[in-house]
This record gives sequence, C-alpha cells and structure tokens, in this order.
Amino acid sequence: MRIDGWHGELGGPLWWARVVGFAVLIGLLLGLIGPFGSYMNGSPLVLALHWIAMTTVGAVLFGSAGPWLVTVGIRHGFPALYALGGAIVILAVPLAVVSALEARWLWPSQTRVLSPADWYVQTLGIAVCVVILWLVVERGRGTRRNVGRIVAPDIVSAASTSTMGPLLCLQMEDHYVRLHRACGSTLELMPLQEAIARHGRDGLQVHRGWWVALAAVAASERDGRNWRLRLTNGLVVPVARNRVLEARAKGVIGGELVGP
Repeated sequence: MRIDGWHGELGGPLWWARVVGFAVLIGLLLGLIGPFGSYMNGSPLVLALHWIAMTTVGAVLFGSAGPWLVTVGIRHGFPALYALGGAIVILAVPLAVVSALEARWLWPSQTRVLSPADWYVQTLGIAVCVVILWLVVERGRGTRRNVGRIVAPDIVSAASTSTMGPLLCLQMEDHYVRLHRACGSTLELMPLQEAIARHGRDGLQVHRGWWVALAAVAASERDGRNWRLRLTNGLVVPVARNRVLEARAKGVIGGELVGP
C-alpha cells in the first residue's frame, strides 16, 4: 500500500525496520516505568521482555492492518482523524487478548483480578499514546525530508497557486487529495469532500475519488458501458456509472470519442 509522504515505502523493509525499532524502544521504556502497577510484578528483566514483546506484537498488528482500516474509513467519508481513532479502537481488541494471555501466563496471581474490560482499557490507553508518539516522530521526519512535496491546506500560497494555473481536478490518494493544475499538482492532507468544499468551484464529482472542473473537460470517451473524461492537461478521469446522468446533465458527456 502507498501513502504519499512516505515515498511509497509504507510496508517496505526500511519502514518496518523503523516500526520495530520504535516498538522495542517504547517497550523498553514501558518496562522501566512499569505502568498499571506492573512494576510490582517481579523481575525487571521479565517485565521489560513482556513490554517489548507486547509493543512489537502491537507494531506488527497496527502496521499491517492500521493503514488499511484508516483508508477504508476515509473512503467511506470519515475524516482522517476519526478513521484513525476507529482503527485504534478496533485493533486494541486483539492486542488486549494477546496481552492478557501472555501476562496471565507470566503472573497468574497478580493478573487474575483483572476483567476483560480492564485489559482492553489499559491496552487502548497505551495504544493511543504510542500511535500518537509514532505519528509525531514520523511527521517530523517526513517534514524534514519532504519539504515542498506535501503541502498542508493552509500553507499553499496564493502566488504558487496562481503560477500553477487554475484547478482542473481533485484526485483522492489514500490519506491525501491531489490538486491537479495546468502546470503541476500538489497534495493536501484531507478527505475528498473537504477538498471539494474548500477548492471545488463550477465542477462535479464524477467518481468516488475524483472531482473535475467543468472548464477542464476537453472531451468524453466511451468504452463499452464505461465513460472517461479527458482533461485539458491530458489526464484521463473515470466516470462512475452512478454519476453518468449528472455528468450528462452538466454537459461533460456528449460528443464522445469512442474508445477501442
């Protein structure tokens, strides 16, 4: 899976090396702190190994399923922050089960008083803190490496926008929306609907992941039952079947070029 800002490395060897390394460091720190009274459970070495094991398992779980859950949430119209929160709430369940089984095996007498709700709340609390810290670290790293590549919504200057020309279309790319203009494109971190509300003028959404400006449509193409729009910059945009009538009403479909 690719998310802009990591240059396509999400899920790659270097990314996983950072994830696991971060998990080990956090586990070691938790082992030294001993949260939720775990510092009283005995051997510091066993405690440290327990927390390192749990943070590593959590890293693998969240690193594997987290981006997918966040993307699914965003594509269903949820803001990125809500999608992330939902992913954490969901993934904390299997992590709590693993943590409870492992801790009860290590410390049966100390952990028998804890209910399933206790395990879940404790796991969720740790997961939220660790994910936030990870995102802060990664955002700082990405900012240093990608200055000028990913543009926050309120940082795009009027000067740079004017030099790139009028907005042609919006394209959803995982957590981001790409703004295509006549002379280039930029990325903004927001859901597509928010981008349409912020930037969309005189256009229509033609697909779940696309919005086009009416003035940017150069031609329409039909290939069987599928429609596509060819924009003035040569970009080809798909039209969802449930958007064809609206597109036809707006005049962007008609006088089509028949595809092969």
